[in-house]
Parts: sequence; C-alpha cells; structure tokens
Amino acid sequence: MNNFYLIYGEEEYLIKKEIDNVIKEKNLSEDAIIKYNMNEQSINNVIEEASMVGLFSTNKLIICENSYFLTSEKQKDNKDEILELEKYIEKPFDDVTIIFSVKEEKLDERKKIVKTLKKNSKILECKKLESHDLYNYINNYFKENGYKIEINLVRLIVDKVKYDLANIINECDKLINYNDQEKEITKEDIDNLIRENFQDNVFELTNAILEKNIEKKIKIYKDLLLLGEEPIKLIVMVSNQFRLLLQVKLMVKNGYKQIDMANIIKEHPYRIKLALNSNYSQKEIIDNMKKLYKLDYDIKNGYIDKNFGFELFLLS
Repeated sequence: MNNFYLIYGEEEYLIKKEIDNVIKEKNLSEDAIIKYNMNEQSINNVIEEASMVGLFSTNKLIICENSYFLTSEKQKDNKDEILELEKYIEKPFDDVTIIFSVKEEKLDERKKIVKTLKKNSKILECKKLESHDLYNYINNYFKENGYKIEINLVRLIVDKVKYDLANIINECDKLINYNDQEKEITKEDIDNLIRENFQDNVFELTNAILEKNIEKKIKIYKDLLLLGEEPIKLIVMVSNQFRLLLQVKLMVKNGYKQIDMANIIKEHPYRIKLALNSNYSQKEIIDNMKKLYKLDYDIKNGYIDKNFGFELFLLS
C-alpha cells in the first residue's frame, strides 16, 4: 500500500487528474477524503488529522494542495512542524494515505523533507506537454471517448485555445457533447463551437492600441462585447497585457533569456513570445497604463460610464 503520493509539475490539469486517479484507486467515500490548502493551514493540522481514528472507519485520504513548503519558495518558519511531519512519514498509520501536490516545475532537493518524501512516496511528475505529446494526448482523449479526429483538426483546436490543457479538454468535451451521433469531429464543429482564445484577442487589442489603429481597435472591442465580455474586465486584462509587455521589455534590457522570463514572471512561454515580438517604446506602454488606471478609477467612482469611457479611450 502507498501511504504517500507526491504529485508536482507545471500542468495543473494533469495534477488534478492524478489526484482523481488516486481517489478512484482508493475507492473511499466522500466523508473519508479531507482536503487541506497548505497556503492557509499548517502542517500540524495534517499530522493531527492523520493521527485521528475515524468513528466508523480508519481508512482516510488526506489531500494537501499547494504544498509549497516542498519547493524553494520562501515560507514562514515551520521547521518544528516539518520535523514532526518527517517523523510521521517514517512511521505512518497504515490506513491513512496522504497526497502532497504542488504546481511547481521543481522541488527543492536540498530539503530533508523532500528527500524523505521521495524515499517513501509514489512520485508523479506532471510536466507541461510539448507540442507532439499534446497532440497525441488530445487525439487519445477523443479515442477514449469513442470519437475520431484528424491530426490537422487536433492542431486547429490547439491553435484556437493556445496550449492551455485544462481549457483544451473543456473544448474537447464541448465537441463530444455536441456531436454525439456521428462520433467524428469535423472542422465545421470546431469552427462553430470553439471561439478564438480570449487572451489572444486581448493581446491583439493591446497591439491595436499601441499601433493607433482605430478601425482594428473598435472591431476587436465590438467582437469581445458580442462574446459577452465586460468593459471593466477588458480594462483589467489590457492593463495586465501592458504590464507584461513592460516586464518583458525591462528584462530584455537586463539580458534575460525567454525561458528565464517565463519562470520568473510565471507566465506561459507562448505569451512571453508574443510580448517579445511586440516592438513598442517603454514610454508608449507606460502612457497607456496610466490612462487605463485613471479610466478604471473614474468608472469605479461614477465619473464616467464604463462602456462610453472605454470606447472613448480606444478612440483617443
């Protein structure tokens, strides 16, 4: 019996899937599954829970999400708690299973707790899928659900959703539910059901603002409104894109490489690549950020209507 599972990596969807697989494998009732967010709760809480005997059953599964104490991320001083956890790992209760999960590319191998867990756990690493593996994963997902799809259409789905596995699977589920008779996914199905990636539309809007292309700005804005997006949300998203452009521009000046930027900013490499391909001055970016911050303030304080205000910003 595995008393401990260590699940980590950059792909959150795969982490959740692995946790679900353990839950199915253990075949426990919902009452026997306890979840802890380790950003909010202490390691002592977990040890106490693991040490408690259930009223009707001792079988128990404890899921410790956001276990960043296993990474190099700075944490509050919890040395004593970690020491107690190390002791428990060496002598666990037979009927208690603990899953430690964290969305992080690497664990801090220098820490004794990491070494102890690796020695006593089933380790499941959930890496970001490279293009070829991603296409195969999606293709197999359709096959497992009894559907056929051509590989060029798998690529089309990825192009539209942009390498976010959780969103890709959501879109695949839409296609499966929509086309439950033919059992074959067509280009028409994809065109009808999968809209262009929202983030890409926002990035295009950001570029159109910097290009001072009024026709393009208004077209993208109207398209986003038709998709039900709120001007307040768009102001925040466009501001975030400008901030990303500024961060990337400053990091280029300081000699950072693309892969380093993605790790430091905690942004997908695809978005970093888009930002690197944008060629605008630092002053232009900052000026637009200031205008958006003022617009956000004016809307929230009732000085201007949100729809009129954002459209006026686009036209200015």
